[in-house]
Amino acid sequence: MPKRTTHTYSSEDAAPDGPDSDLFVYYCKHCGSHVLITDTQLQKTPKRKTDRACVLDKKTHLARLNVNEAGKILLKRGEGKLEKQFRMNCIGCSLFVCYRAEEDLETASFIYIVDGALSTVAAETNPQDAPVPPCISRLEGGLVQVAIEVEAGAQRSAITRVNADDVRVTIAAPAARGEANNELLEFMAKVLGLRLSQMTLQRGWNNKSKLLVVEDLSARQVYEKLLEAVQP
Repeated sequence: MPKRTTHTYSSEDAAPDGPDSDLFVYYCKHCGSHVLITDTQLQKTPKRKTDRACVLDKKTHLARLNVNEAGKILLKRGEGKLEKQFRMNCIGCSLFVCYRAEEDLETASFIYIVDGALSTVAAETNPQDAPVPPCISRLEGGLVQVAIEVEAGAQRSAITRVNADDVRVTIAAPAARGEANNELLEFMAKVLGLRLSQMTLQRGWNNKSKLLVVEDLSARQVYEKLLEAVQP
């Protein structure tokens, strides 16, 4: 059996820059299993020239992995040089998702994320097989609650991300005088196919955070409708 490497985390050790820090949850693009939590977007990290892997510097960024150890591989690079990789696989489908150069994961300086292996959307290729993320939860009485992060005053109204922590929504209306909240409700009603009377918007944990409570849809139905509407 492959060794499973699981790092547990809390809200305290997962937010090095304070409670308002952005955390990004990445899933296996093939099966949707949770693989990585970090405090930076992978597309903003440097890429290796050899294989286009994203370079995650553990000295400056959070790296919480949930993977299986897959052993050591020696690769031949240019000019006859050998590269040592300690590989890590997805726990759900055993897909090769990342590697490091040092044997000890705790002391490794960098984690290299295989190009195209991870996604911020669970089971991007087959949303029906993905578990409903924690940001979409069932309440008593058949209600469903959605944790939303809102960016007001954007160029367009759109859903740009669905991950474990929240649904990120950009709204064209300004935040002043409740205009953004009104547009958010109208926009989400169109996305979910609901009437305004079937939804309630509540305040979240900070100015950008909102909790949307909806009627007459299951958590799964809400999740699938949100995924269909994502426009990165």
